[in-house]
Amino acid sequence: MEMSSLRQLHQSMLQISVDMQQFQITIGSVSFDCLFSTRESPFILALTSRGDNPHFFKFEVMKGYQIKPYFDGFYYELAEVLNNDFNTGKLEPKKFLDQLNTSLPKIASIRYSPTTSEIVRLRHDIIEEREKPYFDTWIYWNSEKRPNGASKENLKKTLLLLGKDAHQHSINMKASSKWSSVDLGHNWKK
Repeated sequence: MEMSSLRQLHQSMLQISVDMQQFQITIGSVSFDCLFSTRESPFILALTSRGDNPHFFKFEVMKGYQIKPYFDGFYYELAEVLNNDFNTGKLEPKKFLDQLNTSLPKIASIRYSPTTSEIVRLRHDIIEEREKPYFDTWIYWNSEKRPNGASKENLKKTLLLLGKDAHQHSINMKASSKWSSVDLGHNWKK
């Protein structure tokens, strides 16, 4: 199903040179924290339900801003999140995607570009050192200790938190990004 709102949002993102947007939406009586990322291919729309028991849902946005109208691997979990005291019934993927499309923003803003800690909070599929969202430094590997450079998990975290240029640097230089649990940027002395 085409997500016309994501097409408009992406065009707006290109105009202000950002590749991620963070926002909140409500579908029925359920609120979601959302992250739309164009750093990956296909693009990713991540939804995390808000409340005491948050659930994470990741949608691949294919060419033409298409999201498949079946939710392989998380249909029942999403149905459970959406079914509550205010809403009961069967989850209809096309109807849900229609509601999602009308709820999405169409205009990007620099204000809604997430920090690295926000990206980690909203992307539960980042598994490497979730408690360390702040970039520290690069670790350059020699071919004896680690001939392939960074691990797949480290490369993914680098892409999602630092972007495509940092990801390519990591691959080219066989370097891993090193992360910290505290923001080191304000502690550096000149």
